[in-house]
Amino acid sequence: MPKLPPFFGRLLCWLGFHDFRVIEKNFEFGAGGGIEKVECRRCGKKWVRSL
Repeated sequence: MPKLPPFFGRLLCWLGFHDFRVIEKNFEFGAGGGIEKVECRRCGKKWVRSL
């Protein structure tokens, strides 16, 4: 992916188009499923998503 100017990258994050990087994955069997922790490379926000 080509490097974007910082202003344009922040604008994309503000609009909701983040560049995710997986930090950690936890797999579980059963009804609970697993989770993964992701971080945006541009703005640094972190999320926990269920799989």
